[in-house]
Amino acid sequence: MEKATKEVILIADDLPNNLAVLQDYLIESGFEVLAALDGESAIQQAEYAQPDLILLDVLMPGMTGFETCLHLKANQATHNIPIIFVTSLADTEDKVKGFEAGAVDYITKPIKKQELLARVKTHLNLQNLQKQLQLQNQLLQQEIGVRLQVEEALKQRTAQLEAVNQELDAFGHSVAHDLRSSITSINGFNYFLEKEYSQLLSDTGQHYTRRVRQATMQMEELIEGLMLLSQVKGSKMLFEDVNLSKIASETIAQLQQAHPERKVEFIYSENVSAFGDTRLLRILLENLLGNSWKYTAKNPLARIEFGAMQNEQQSQEIFFVRDNGAGFNMAYASKLFSAFQRLHHKSDFPGSGIGLATVKRIIDRHNGHIWAEAVENKGATFYFTISP
Repeated sequence: MEKATKEVILIADDLPNNLAVLQDYLIESGFEVLAALDGESAIQQAEYAQPDLILLDVLMPGMTGFETCLHLKANQATHNIPIIFVTSLADTEDKVKGFEAGAVDYITKPIKKQELLARVKTHLNLQNLQKQLQLQNQLLQQEIGVRLQVEEALKQRTAQLEAVNQELDAFGHSVAHDLRSSITSINGFNYFLEKEYSQLLSDTGQHYTRRVRQATMQMEELIEGLMLLSQVKGSKMLFEDVNLSKIASETIAQLQQAHPERKVEFIYSENVSAFGDTRLLRILLENLLGNSWKYTAKNPLARIEFGAMQNEQQSQEIFFVRDNGAGFNMAYASKLFSAFQRLHHKSDFPGSGIGLATVKRIIDRHNGHIWAEAVENKGATFYFTISP
């Protein structure tokens, strides 16, 4: 493929015969050629035409080739143009002087056409490669600049969002605290009505007071869940080795004590441990095991399992809580860990819809993952990893 434009070479030599020979060689090879008979003219043409390469004689009247080269290299406009000395001076001292002046090569006369063209093409290729490298470097610097701007914008945005989240958490905690105080007062007055004035109330009135008590209890549960969710996100973490088997066993024992009428088979692996925050991991297991306890309530042969298995591909331990309870439709699994999302009706299984959202936050704070598998009316398994 032919180049769209010819490469331009400036020749500076005070002897017309030398100029003619060099011009013939270069024009035959497809170059565009400019000519100058002295150093001053070479400098002017170089500034104006910006040639791709300069062939420069050393012994010229007025300004020598060495002086011309120094001027060209000192000028920002011509500093990067490669210069090859073409001269009859063959002493090593002259060659060194030429390179010190800024030349890239040195050819001694008489000129051999093949050598001249080989050196010219070599330095033009080097110059083109250097230009490409400079262009790529500029593009890279621009891309780096854009990325730094984006990263800075993301940092600022993240900081703003964190500040907003902190304000929302603080606001939510404050509102929940105030609501809890009001709910406690309502519950207290309602209890007083039920105890002291029940004989004065009709059956309908007593029904209403029971409804108020149930509603306030649900509201208290919701408020407690919201406050716990807020605390989980902002609390300071203390990492240590945590015996999860012990926490799981204690949790089931507490549930069994609170509901002695239920017979639940609990299977767990001993000495299952993780490195994390003890308080948060206890909340996590209390929520997961509490859910299993709740959703197996209608199964007379309820079974709950806790254990761990090894993921050989990722060399990571996977913990799980499994039950044979109500399960759920996997089509709605994406909603599991969002606050206030429920996959079962309140009349079937009570709850605030905040427990799994709290679990997800705890897992996130431990740089882990959580997911679930389930079959309706056959049970569910919650898997999670911890990578502090």
